[in-house]
Amino acid sequence: MRKALFATCLLMAVLPAEAQDAAAPDPCAADARASFDVVSIRPSQTPSESSTMNGTPDGVSITGSLRRMILFGYSLHEFQLTGGPDWVSTSTWAVHAKSDTPAPDFSKLSRAELQALLDKRMQQIQAMLMDRFQLKCHLAVKQMPVYELVQAKGGAKLKETTAEAIKQNSSSTSSHGLQMHTTATGVTAARIASLLTNEVDRMVVDKTGLTGSYDLTLDWAHDAPAASADTPSGPAIFTALKEQLGLRLVPAKGPVPVLVIDSVEKPSEN
Repeated sequence: MRKALFATCLLMAVLPAEAQDAAAPDPCAADARASFDVVSIRPSQTPSESSTMNGTPDGVSITGSLRRMILFGYSLHEFQLTGGPDWVSTSTWAVHAKSDTPAPDFSKLSRAELQALLDKRMQQIQAMLMDRFQLKCHLAVKQMPVYELVQAKGGAKLKETTAEAIKQNSSSTSSHGLQMHTTATGVTAARIASLLTNEVDRMVVDKTGLTGSYDLTLDWAHDAPAASADTPSGPAIFTALKEQLGLRLVPAKGPVPVLVIDSVEKPSEN
C-alpha cells in the first residue's frame, strides 16, 4: 500500500476530504483560471520517489516528478492518472511559484473562505501545468477494481457524534513506523470511504446504508517492505476495519473517473 509522497500543506489539512475532492466542471479545459504571477522551474536531481510539496503564504514550492504534480494539482489518486511519456514519472523538477498578493491569515478564515482559497490555489497549479508543461488532457470514466464499504456481520461499531457542528467533518492520521492511527469526528460513511481510498489504492464506494455522522478511532499497521527488517505490530487495515469499526471492504468493479494525459512537454528552464 502506498503512502502519500507529498507533504500536506496547511490548506489541505484544515478542509474535509469532500471539499478537497471538489472538481471543476472540466479541469482539462484551457479556459481562464487563476494563475501565479511568478513561476521558476529547474531540473532537479531529487529521486522521483521522493517528491515534496510545501504551501507558502503566497504560493507553493514543489520538488518532484510531473506525475506527482498532476496528482496533487488535480486531487487525484495514483490509479486515476494515465498516459504520457516515461519522463513524466522519472524526471524531476524544482518548482517555485508565487502570487504578488500573499494569502490572508488562515486562522481567521471561515471554511467557505478557506475553500475558495484552496480552489484558487489548485487552479493556479493547473494553470502552471498547462502553461509551462503544455499539459493537454481529457477526463474519462473506466471500469476498474474498487472496494465496496459494507457493514460486517453484527453491524457497524460506530458512535453517533455529539460534537458541535464546527468540530464535525474532521479527521487526522498519524504514524509511528508501520503503525497508523486515525481519529475522526462527525464523519459520514462516505467520508470514511474517502479516507480508506487513500490507504488501499482503490476507489472505495460507500454501500453501508449508514446515514449518520460518527466519531471513530482506527489503529492498523502497514505491511513491511520486502527488504525491511521491521515487523508490523498491529492488524492490517482489513482486519482493523472489521474488528474496530464493524465494517468490511468487499472487492468489486465499478466506474472510476480518470484523467488521461494526451500530450505534455518538458519546460524551458528559468
